[in-house]
Amino acid sequence: MSVDMQIPGPGGGPTDVSPVERRVLEAMLETISADGYHAGSFARVATRAGLTAAELEDLYPDERVLLVDAMRYRDALGAATMPDAHADGRGLLRGFLDIIRYNVATPGTVELFTMLSAAATSPEHPGHDYFRERYAWLRGMVEDALEELEQEGELRRRADPATVATQALALLDGLQVQWLLDRRAIDMERLMRAFFNQHLYRKLEPARPLRLARD
Repeated sequence: MSVDMQIPGPGGGPTDVSPVERRVLEAMLETISADGYHAGSFARVATRAGLTAAELEDLYPDERVLLVDAMRYRDALGAATMPDAHADGRGLLRGFLDIIRYNVATPGTVELFTMLSAAATSPEHPGHDYFRERYAWLRGMVEDALEELEQEGELRRRADPATVATQALALLDGLQVQWLLDRRAIDMERLMRAFFNQHLYRKLEPARPLRLARD
């Protein structure tokens, strides 16, 4: 099977993705974006990918693996919005806010992420390692950013980077659920920026234009 690209696991090494698998993952994200993921979505994904339902089932016998791979593929696309590895602490926090804005632009994936992450708390779930590594990766990114800001004298003295990073992810999870219930009432990016700003001497700048990568 020829390899078209690789999708990274946030906390681990890359996984090879064939052209057919990439087509399926793109079809999955398109389906989620248009309709969410419900009963009958598997067949619609197959149609969008140019496969029969039986061919898709041969490729992904466990539907949960397909859903997790779609989340990982979404991460690979979303990574294009992130600052490079040499970004400073302030830039990394802006990158974290860009992840939120990317999620708002793809609401179906937020719904799927919320459902999958709850199910994946079970060690037997095929997405367990993915979600555990993803949370560790995000916590580490935010903690590193805050530690750098602390060294620069920009973090308020009573703010512990590890604690604030963990709180930030917990807040984001809660905001995502509230946003799914009432999108008009919840501005996730603004609320997360306000959370960070209460720990900083110099506030984060307003949001920059967000580039969505689809290729």
